[in-house]
Amino acid sequence: MKKWKAPTYRKSYKKKYGSSCFVDPKRLKYPICSNGKINCKALNAAQYYAILNNKHKLTKKIKTLKNKWCIY
Repeated sequence: MKKWKAPTYRKSYKKKYGSSCFVDPKRLKYPICSNGKINCKALNAAQYYAILNNKHKLTKKIKTLKNKWCIY
């Protein structure tokens, strides 16, 4: 059974789909894509964790992405 290795997985994901799949691509944090497409559930999760970690700039960026991509 393979062991989960998040940094290796995220690097390959960035290489395959590009840096637009992460809210913070420099640090490979807050992934927001599923199979290369922006996912609303992933945006909600990223917003939740950004609020938990007091990342105000990232929270604003996520809100603008939600307004653009997610229609409720």
